[in-house]
Amino acid sequence: MAKFRGFGTLAYYTKKFLEEHGYQVYLGAWCDIHKDGRLVCDFQIGHWTMYRPPRRCRLSILWCTTEGNISPEAKRWLRGYDYIFAQSKFVQQKLEEIDVHSELMYVGIDTEMFRPLHTKKIFDVISVGIYEGPNDDRKFMHKVQEVCFPLTCYIHTRPTCDYEDMPLLYNMAKVFLTLSGCEGFNIPCLESMACGLPIVGNDAPAFNEFAVGILVKPKRVYERIIGHSFLIHEPDFEKIREELHKLFKNEARIRELGMKAREKALEFDYRKTMKPLLEVLP
Repeated sequence: MAKFRGFGTLAYYTKKFLEEHGYQVYLGAWCDIHKDGRLVCDFQIGHWTMYRPPRRCRLSILWCTTEGNISPEAKRWLRGYDYIFAQSKFVQQKLEEIDVHSELMYVGIDTEMFRPLHTKKIFDVISVGIYEGPNDDRKFMHKVQEVCFPLTCYIHTRPTCDYEDMPLLYNMAKVFLTLSGCEGFNIPCLESMACGLPIVGNDAPAFNEFAVGILVKPKRVYERIIGHSFLIHEPDFEKIREELHKLFKNEARIRELGMKAREKALEFDYRKTMKPLLEVLP
């Protein structure tokens, strides 16, 4: 299997889910969904800035994400879809602000693959997220080591690990740290929870809709325009560091929160979250 993250992960689960229900899915610029050898749906996974693909069949669907405000100009092309699914309540709210209707279809993962394993804990903390350089203030990955020190941490910023191996990587840590200030969902947060890791970090959308652990309110929220809008929820690094180190003084608390995280993650198995798609497909 190719190494991938982000929208690639969503395409992987879309294909997996629909093929389990008798559809054929061909991945390219968008997902071509076939049934009985016939194209039945153009299914696009991505950002609201992506224009609707040419209509090649009766049904056109977008599984939409955003990390910030949606421009009013987007209303026209977003309404070109037959259905829009929002990947979180945060995304759904942003769509509502420009009067575009959507149905909620949360991102899901395979909780049979992502599960607690009996493996040695090699490091205290793991953090997974995109890193585009020291001026990238979306995920704040460049601050992870500073927040963790002197705890041992593993910082994973590129898809250098096959997806099937990610559960083992998560299980080598005790706690998942997220400093991200800008997410449409946050798949690694959910994957780590399914592996029994509690979350410590920034209380930001959209992962604060499901994260189990200790979240600290952001210091401020501001907008950045980099091609499109990003709402940055700037973490309170000092407070997060304080809470993280306090948690590591209580191993029983780590285990307790880890079990609750696993229990919550089970609600987000892709076999459950993607059911709304079946209701609109022929």
